[in-house]
Amino acid sequence: MEFKDYKIEDFINDLSSPLPSPGGGSVAGLVGALSGSLNSMVYSLTVNKKSFEKKDLETQKLVLDFKEASAKFTKKALMLMEEDRKEFNKLMDCYKLPKETEEEKEFRNKEIKQRTVKAMMAPKKLAEECYKFYDNIDAAVEYGNKMLVSDAVCAAILLNAAVESAIVNVKINLNSLKDLPIAKEIEKEMKELEENSLKRKEKICSTMNN
Repeated sequence: MEFKDYKIEDFINDLSSPLPSPGGGSVAGLVGALSGSLNSMVYSLTVNKKSFEKKDLETQKLVLDFKEASAKFTKKALMLMEEDRKEFNKLMDCYKLPKETEEEKEFRNKEIKQRTVKAMMAPKKLAEECYKFYDNIDAAVEYGNKMLVSDAVCAAILLNAAVESAIVNVKINLNSLKDLPIAKEIEKEMKELEENSLKRKEKICSTMNN
């Protein structure tokens, strides 16, 4: 059963259990999806209201486009949540490979490294997708129902949590890939992404004081 088909209590129970997944990567995806859904709520309570109808057609279309993109982001986060579990489970399977002979050890090590790279890519993509979503929350703050600014701010807080959580999962995989040429580049990318995400989150949070 895919995560999107879980009842909340079932997911919480599995998360609390000794099962290898869900884990931190899956939770990062879920938090990202919650951010997207909360942001979509702002649009749902904005579109077709009196204040919305008073806006020019160009602005209305812009808001509707952001609303659609918000829903798509939520689905993307859920998809990456599932991808994280799939790739992590495949990585865990590699550790069960035989290692009696030198050939088996060499094959096992090769498989582990390849699967570690793939396991790293799901949270990396999630962090990147989440960061891009700040633009959408900015739009919700600017054009959305002013009574719901706090909800957009909460969406930003959740989004930053998703970014940071995803990056932690990138880093843990990156620790065993230090010999790869791309390792330093990815490490730098994630550091910048983490710093910029915090700045954007704090900027959105500051709108509560305006």
